[in-house]
Amino acid sequence: MGVQELQQFATALRKSISRKSIINILSSVFAVFNYAGRCGIRVPNVRFKDLELGAVQEADVPFFTREQATKIINAAKEPYKTLFSVAWYRGMRAGEILALTRADLDFDRKTIRVNKSADDRAREIRQPKTKNSVASLPMPSALEAVLRNYFQTHWKPNPTGLVFPNRACTRPRKRESVVQYALKPLLRKLGMPDRGGLHAFRHGLATELADASVPITVLQTQMRHTLKIYAHVIPQSQRDAMERVNLATGIIIPIGTAAS
Repeated sequence: MGVQELQQFATALRKSISRKSIINILSSVFAVFNYAGRCGIRVPNVRFKDLELGAVQEADVPFFTREQATKIINAAKEPYKTLFSVAWYRGMRAGEILALTRADLDFDRKTIRVNKSADDRAREIRQPKTKNSVASLPMPSALEAVLRNYFQTHWKPNPTGLVFPNRACTRPRKRESVVQYALKPLLRKLGMPDRGGLHAFRHGLATELADASVPITVLQTQMRHTLKIYAHVIPQSQRDAMERVNLATGIIIPIGTAAS
């Protein structure tokens, strides 16, 4: 089984399965080759670089523009107005937002700590899968106003300390429920495609940051693709970049918002 045979095999697979699946299958084949080689068996010297697997097809990832996010947030009722604001301003993953507790918000340092995630299936809060997910993110002034208003007028203290608990205040809200019963009806009401979930806020912020030509290090740190963990210090360049982006979003704060 040489290059020609494996190429024919991969080409035949390409007709019915994705490129990623083909890579997984070939990885298993190469693992068998490697083991056989270590056992002293003669094996073909074929690697991925020897094969043509087709071009990488970029997925069509839904994302909200700044204008769309603003309309969604302004039209939403609590607690979703605040929940969607956190999703847009911070670009956090859905599970991270739903796992937030009151103790994670530091209004003195103006930071939001991200160190856990809500699991929809297990209905429990777990630790993040990788250390890159852990972060202390800056809290821009516009989001601070939204959060302060939410805690003063809508939030009810609960044993878990969750910022967005379920109705019984015993568990985090389910991401699926938030999307199906809050976000999608709003999208339809606003005449927007309803295929975007909570992750569309995250992708939208990443796009906004890229369009604003922020330094790649700031983008990576904010979105936590590649993250150095900062214990207490948020780089000023990250704060300045996030303030410039977020001040351009005209979120409507209800009358009665507390002063900082």
